[in-house]
Amino acid sequence: MVVGGRVKPLITLCLVMLSCRDVVARTPIAGFQPLVGIGLTDEFKDENSDTFFIADTSVGPGGTWLGSGGSPHFDLALLDTGAAVSLITSAANEAFDIVGAGFDGTALQQLGGATGTIFATIEDPLGIYATGLANRTGSGTLQLNAASMKGQTSVSVLTLPAESDLPNILGLNFASQYKTSIRSDQPQLFTHDGRTVRTPNVSFGTLGSGGDGIIRRAPITLSPGSSFLSPPLYIFSFDNLQTGDPLTENPTTPTHIQGGMFLNVSVANQGLAVNNSPFFFDTGADVTVVSQLNAVQLGFDPVLDEPDFTISILGSGGTLTAVPGFFADQLTVSTVGGTLTATNVPILVLDVTDPSSPGNIVPGIVGTNVFSGRNLVIDPKPSVGGGGVGPSLYISDPVTSTHQWASSAASSAWQTPGNWASAGAPSQLWVANVNHVTGGSQEAIVSSNSSVWEVNVAGTTSSPNMTVRVANGATLTTFSGINVETGGRLHLSGGRVDAQYVEVLGGELSGSGTVEVGNGPIIGQVEIRGGTIAPGDGIGALTISGIFATSADSTMRFELGGNLPSTGYDQLIVDHTASLQGTLEVLLSPGFVPQIGDAFSLILAHQGLGGTFDSLSLPSAFQWNVDYQATRLVLSVVSGILPGDVNGDGLVDGADVSVLFGSWGVSSGAADLTRDGFVDGADVGIVFANWTGDSVGAVAVPEPIGSFLLWAILIGYVPNRIPNRRVRRLLHDC
Repeated sequence: MVVGGRVKPLITLCLVMLSCRDVVARTPIAGFQPLVGIGLTDEFKDENSDTFFIADTSVGPGGTWLGSGGSPHFDLALLDTGAAVSLITSAANEAFDIVGAGFDGTALQQLGGATGTIFATIEDPLGIYATGLANRTGSGTLQLNAASMKGQTSVSVLTLPAESDLPNILGLNFASQYKTSIRSDQPQLFTHDGRTVRTPNVSFGTLGSGGDGIIRRAPITLSPGSSFLSPPLYIFSFDNLQTGDPLTENPTTPTHIQGGMFLNVSVANQGLAVNNSPFFFDTGADVTVVSQLNAVQLGFDPVLDEPDFTISILGSGGTLTAVPGFFADQLTVSTVGGTLTATNVPILVLDVTDPSSPGNIVPGIVGTNVFSGRNLVIDPKPSVGGGGVGPSLYISDPVTSTHQWASSAASSAWQTPGNWASAGAPSQLWVANVNHVTGGSQEAIVSSNSSVWEVNVAGTTSSPNMTVRVANGATLTTFSGINVETGGRLHLSGGRVDAQYVEVLGGELSGSGTVEVGNGPIIGQVEIRGGTIAPGDGIGALTISGIFATSADSTMRFELGGNLPSTGYDQLIVDHTASLQGTLEVLLSPGFVPQIGDAFSLILAHQGLGGTFDSLSLPSAFQWNVDYQATRLVLSVVSGILPGDVNGDGLVDGADVSVLFGSWGVSSGAADLTRDGFVDGADVGIVFANWTGDSVGAVAVPEPIGSFLLWAILIGYVPNRIPNRRVRRLLHDC
């Protein structure tokens, strides 16, 4: 059912998971996600006003703040110029006490976006206010400086269903009424509801007030232009005229603006090009998109060609999996006052509905990854009356700086200024490139808390020879992501990594500790693409707070050394979902021999485990069962080693005899085949009763005389090391 006769476009693309071949992007796979603080008040115009359905701008809050228990509630919201409406989650609805304050509605509105459709509840009109998160006051619960907030009155918001993963959204109906400044040079990193928020600071100003000193300007096309000429509005229920109910009760459509902002974009790839095309500009999309037809024109057919990568994206209709993508040589945004060209740009291929012309699709979407590390000013003031500057996006030069690892030592401190090519301690606006410098394996040790914009780790060989090691008690925090490329390793020795995302692009993620990924209410991801993840610093557990996914050319490596998780064997713990592909590799610790019935919960994914491994590399002397359960992966032993195969190599031969006599007389251990508490002739008897020599085929039983002669020879080598009672028992067993 579509209430109001139209599906409201909601284009919110958040990167969820990705798999890829050996391709490294200079433009990040995901860009920034601008978050703001919002509050709601009881401001609305009643039916006695001729303009009660129009959302007027308000330079300061009025009325009473909404919140349960009479206390004002403030929350986080994604600033999303691709959303026609503003939305709140079901949890925020309860925290604002929408029902108790009398602003709850009953009508439904269908939202459509890149991933499908969803129904949301249309609430009664109220006041909505927002400000940048640099205007936080106090600690604990989110508190905001009310004097810095700007907003609208008589706004009907939508409440998302409880099952939706979308965050609160401040939509184009709000952003169309203000100049919006997005300051990447004022990164906000703080903890809210137990998760790290990372966002540029955002402020709202008067339309047409300029670009805050930024010269480079990309003209914006407002489409359709008529939608931007007057404040947005909601449609009231005409049934209320008959029932006598206030016209502000139960609107049939929320406050919305039908349309969008477009930039003139050219994309070039392998000598082909799409020139001067109107790409949708969407601050809610941290990825860049082209339509299927434009992809073909750029040399990539999403039906016939193998993609460079595949991505799952989160949108209004849930998660859309396996969206293909490729790396374009360059993308240029048409500007005056200086050029803007991004190189080696990851681009998704997806047909997305045009919000300015429902029924059609957009040529593409410019994601925030194209503008990573830059300040932006969005001024959608309509051009009327001639003269002056029309609607524009102002784009600064990069505000971040790139720093190269310079130490040639085998092990050096991350925080030491002299270990970087340009002296200075790492800071929030650093892009830290940690590449192998010279000689053998090297490592940069993070021994205390450090925050940077982005980290890139790479070595010079296929095996890791450049490591960033996060020590116990230390946290490495990034505003953006961490990329671990071929020859690089990100290793946790009890430490913690806190990033928007972690991409293992041919390198390795290993160790024991916690990796937290995401941005406040937006869940992030750890992705292994052509690389390896190896939980355990020795034996241990690696915890991922976010989504986890592997690609078909990736490897997950675990070590078994006992029967207890995290202390006896490696374990990966994921607090969200996990998606599996690639190879499962399991190794045994020296001396550990699992028994029939032993089970090892290698992976625990609290919100669901999906996919299967394409190949298995398991200890060959055992028969294993791999059980893909709803929330865990369990590896169990269904049959033990070959009788007498002490070292578990699939052979019963002289190597096993060596292990036996190396363990002679001990009270227990892998060589105690009889499990009688000590290693003696009975165990030797099992070996020679099942002798295979150099063959892993059928078990060959030696002739008695041959067996006696060999035993006699072996006895001759060990009398000085075997107590007399053990010798007597050995001879007796013969």
